[in-house]
Amino acid sequence: MRARRPWLLATDIDGTLWDTLDISLVAPPYFADSKGRLRSADGTIVRLIPEAIDFVKWCRRNGAKVTSLSWNIPERVFPAIKVLGISDLFDFHATEYTDAKHERLYDLLNKLRERGIIIPPERVVYVDDRDIHIESIRKKVGDVVWIHIWKEVPDYDAAKGVVRKKILEGS
Repeated sequence: MRARRPWLLATDIDGTLWDTLDISLVAPPYFADSKGRLRSADGTIVRLIPEAIDFVKWCRRNGAKVTSLSWNIPERVFPAIKVLGISDLFDFHATEYTDAKHERLYDLLNKLRERGIIIPPERVVYVDDRDIHIESIRKKVGDVVWIHIWKEVPDYDAAKGVVRKKILEGS
């Protein structure tokens, strides 16, 4: 049996893995409210999107390394990830309070290459609910697989279809 070639799932978080569109505006401390839901001190509720979490788990079962790729304040996003109990979904984090997602993804791929893990652009799946970063990512990194969730790709079942076709078939 041939070993699968490595691939990377790089996912945004706001509006993609949870329902809030900007966790950086939600002030900690955060408290677990119920499974898949947190409440901030001021009463703001943030809910995980169950099908998104299922998608990330499915990608991991199918050989993906997973990184967050989010434009957020780390001191807000990482505690939220921990309280929501999804820390184990991620192998890496490329999340900073800057719009330079292309630079962070490029740097992560280089760090992996230094460790002997070579992932070409066509084996990177980038998921985001907004299209403002894809052009700069493709310029800096190359022709990644782009899942514009909720738009061109209407849901996570369709996203699985994209991954099957572009990544898993012929892996």
